[in-house]
Amino acid sequence: MNWIKFILWLSGLYTAYYLILIAWDNLRNRQVNIADETKELSFSEDIEAISLKPELTSGEIGSSLYASGGVSLKNMFNLCRDEAVEYIKQVSF
Repeated sequence: MNWIKFILWLSGLYTAYYLILIAWDNLRNRQVNIADETKELSFSEDIEAISLKPELTSGEIGSSLYASGGVSLKNMFNLCRDEAVEYIKQVSF
């Protein structure tokens, strides 16, 4: 027996072994599924949609900049030049 025949026999035996295991599992699962059809769990929930309201309105916020929704980068530099930006903490670079 040479190496090619040995490898072919070995791969054939492994293939047959794993095919037998797969067939055995399939047969076993069919028998279990037939016996356990009434034991299937299912869940359902009734979900109602809710509308979200904003937490803060522009009247409750004192600053017009915060309520404006933001500015572009060019406008941000213009506001910094005009000293219209309120710094709340130090900026690190």
